[in-house]
Amino acid sequence: MNYSINSSEIQDFYSKEYLEIDTPIPFSIKADEIDMGPLKMSIKEWRTPKLWAHLVHSKADRNMQFTGKILPDVAILHFVCKGKTHINNKPFYSSQMNTNTNNFFCAMGDEITHQLIQNQQDEYFKIFLPYSYIHSITTQYPDIFGALSQLIEHQCPILRDGNLTTTMEMNHVIEQIKNCQDMGSLASFYFETKVHELLILQIHQISKQECSNCSCHIHYRKQINEARNIIENQYQNPPSISELALTAGMSETVLKTSFKLFFETTIYGYLFNFRMNIAHKLLLDTTLTIAEIAMKSGYEYPSHFATAFKRRYGVAPNAFRKNSVYLVGKTFPKIG
Repeated sequence: MNYSINSSEIQDFYSKEYLEIDTPIPFSIKADEIDMGPLKMSIKEWRTPKLWAHLVHSKADRNMQFTGKILPDVAILHFVCKGKTHINNKPFYSSQMNTNTNNFFCAMGDEITHQLIQNQQDEYFKIFLPYSYIHSITTQYPDIFGALSQLIEHQCPILRDGNLTTTMEMNHVIEQIKNCQDMGSLASFYFETKVHELLILQIHQISKQECSNCSCHIHYRKQINEARNIIENQYQNPPSISELALTAGMSETVLKTSFKLFFETTIYGYLFNFRMNIAHKLLLDTTLTIAEIAMKSGYEYPSHFATAFKRRYGVAPNAFRKNSVYLVGKTFPKIG
């Protein structure tokens, strides 16, 4: 469906079509596009009776602010996949979110403002968690999710000052959520399980970074995230570690140590996993030849690609593609 609406109507449309909490349908997906002249936006929604998620793509032809209402008693798990935005919920918090960062926001006040940058492609993945749901999972797993209920009870607007870094594991779980419809009658349960996994990865990252042995590396967060973005943008012809360290403005030793701290793998391990995730997606979603996928994944020779792929997934690319119906949604071992 396509909608041509003026700016004053965007939030009314969004609230009416996408922010209703109750639904009797076990699992549903829908998508819309909004074209209002200066702003183009697409929305895809995955919804269960308990939770829902939105994938939002947007592009504005000028700098602009988008102000919307906040749902009462609903927390948002917000991932910036592309672009950057400034989120303002006066007077409670103001957060600059860049590519590959995320945070957990609680509803405070009445409105929240996003700043959009001219000609910037933005991509956000958001999961909406009603407070009642958070309290229910806290009752089941108090040692794991207790911090989230405390956040609500103490009326804290944000999980952490300073955004979290989105790891490759988090991105992999997000991709699994996007394909959860492939699980058929298990889609609703699978969706909820993957949301739990994202929350656990967030909580684990916070606990890891707050330990005393990690504190000396925290101030490198921005530089490490910049180094990760360079690897992802140049994965077909990546820079050397010395070049990467120079660009990020840090020594090679500090870069390698801090990178492994934040991402739980080496720089080359991260590059390897990133390439394999691209290959995984291309094998499932395209009809490209193995040689073409090898090139797009950063491998000059198909034989080298096949060896790397089998190391990652335990099966050759051709066999993986033939068995893709079985393999969708499967969790594969981490190599790093």
